[in-house]
Amino acid sequence: MSKPKHARALELHEAQAILSNVRTSPRKLNLVAAMIRNMPAQRAIATLTFSKRRIAHQVRKTLESAIANAENNHQLDVDRLVVTRAEVGRSIVMRRFHARGRGRSAQIEKWFSHMKIVVAEQQEDADDDVIEATPVRTARTVSPATDHATTDTTLSVPETEGTAAEAAEQSMSADAASHATAGEHSPGAGQGAMTDHAHTEPTLAVPETEGTEAEAAEQAMSADAAKAADDAAAPETPPETPPETPPETPPESGQGAT
Repeated sequence: MSKPKHARALELHEAQAILSNVRTSPRKLNLVAAMIRNMPAQRAIATLTFSKRRIAHQVRKTLESAIANAENNHQLDVDRLVVTRAEVGRSIVMRRFHARGRGRSAQIEKWFSHMKIVVAEQQEDADDDVIEATPVRTARTVSPATDHATTDTTLSVPETEGTAAEAAEQSMSADAASHATAGEHSPGAGQGAMTDHAHTEPTLAVPETEGTEAEAAEQAMSADAAKAADDAAAPETPPETPPETPPETPPESGQGAT
């Protein structure tokens, strides 16, 4: 009766190889393992090939075994393999003795290590193959014959605040201009020209904006203040009095008698 199979501990896109009881300390082996972590498999092999570490040769053979397992046992793509893990662990320690002076002995420790290398096939993102399409603006073709005829004049004027007030102002200005032209062609145009500025309302030339009533009140106050200033600047003339006439003296009695 055979033993039950254990569930696979790795993912479907991963493969591993284990190096057991290698004659080096875990600290020295970890220096070599750090060189190839998170590195593409082919580049890691090249790095280990030209490394000056003594144990790099056995680490390279372990990495090649992991690549062979991925290709033959799990049908993974060799060109997309990456070293995802390079784990180092402690194994047995052999203790020996070394003779010292005066008949004494010193202990010697010979460390052994384990190493596990896991390679995985790098998954390509689906978003990398999709190129985002950007809309391209094309010029609108308009025939030269109907270009000016079909162009809407309102499109060239940006709509701003106070459009209703400006429209009312323009209509009032148009009415005033029509009245002025009618007065010029009338028979009394000469007299009307003299009183044109007198009868023109000043409010028509001022654009209607926010706070028109407040500005009108301010102008009225300014006009009153200007009139009061003119009255104060004028010299006060005393009232005209008739010239004084000397009183009439009666003639003397002795000289007047004849």
